[in-house]
Amino acid sequence: MSDSALSSKPAASFQPAAALRPAPGNVFRDIAVHLDGMPEDELRLAHAEALATRCDARLTGLYTNLLPDPALYAGEFGITAIGQLTEAMIEDGNSVERRLRERLARLGPTHELRRIDAFPGMLAQAVATEARWNDLFVATCPREDGLTRWNALIESVMFDGGRGLYLLPPGTMPRQAIHTILIGWVDSRQSARAIAEAIPLLGEATQVHIVTVSEEAHGRMGGAEALADVTAHLARHGVGATASVLRNDISPAESLLAEAGRISADLIVAGAYGHSRFREWILGGVTQDLLAASPVPLLLAH
Repeated sequence: MSDSALSSKPAASFQPAAALRPAPGNVFRDIAVHLDGMPEDELRLAHAEALATRCDARLTGLYTNLLPDPALYAGEFGITAIGQLTEAMIEDGNSVERRLRERLARLGPTHELRRIDAFPGMLAQAVATEARWNDLFVATCPREDGLTRWNALIESVMFDGGRGLYLLPPGTMPRQAIHTILIGWVDSRQSARAIAEAIPLLGEATQVHIVTVSEEAHGRMGGAEALADVTAHLARHGVGATASVLRNDISPAESLLAEAGRISADLIVAGAYGHSRFREWILGGVTQDLLAASPVPLLLAH
């Protein structure tokens, strides 16, 4: 979503157009899941397995083994030290890989494990390359010390992977089904991309609700006409949706999260935005706030 404000107070509501049968191609066929040998792997795998089983998709585990940064070492002794440390980390990675292969062997869906050993600055782009041939990339919101080292990886997949990201709050157990989905809509390419990437999940939900900010100054009935177009488009994909125009008297993220709580949403779908293109943690505004505070999974796309 953009920094245009949303609030939790609906100003108008629209009923869905008649839904049609979902198109048979609206399913995920390839799902990738980020693995790093840490405890969150088990939760990511559980979510990814549930999604893959639901769609009969192929599941690829991407094990990322981050090697030491050569920039931190200088001189002859530094070269020796980084060589020794790199060898040790690759050996540790071998142990993690064996453990992950044993875990994946117990999965139901068709699967494989791919390993990426790379130095900082190279690993994130390598993962983005892998993400491009998948329909969805499952990872964890990087909001804790053990996860913030993957900031650049998430950002790279977001901007360069070309597909949707399914991001989990740390410690989130998978739900039996995704019944209720909240879509945060603004008039942007990012919002359109997020909805397109979420179609397979939207088609299975029992309740889809779209919210946008009241924009009286911009005409179009303060967003009402745009919402009518979006709900009609979703109906042609077999998705029945309701929509509300919200006022902008609280922050956008607070508003969206309040609405998610009000309808007991299982998933939030939104566009992802950044303030620049530097290779660092640059996601800002509503996107960063959602990553930091959402209690439910996010499906984001740029």
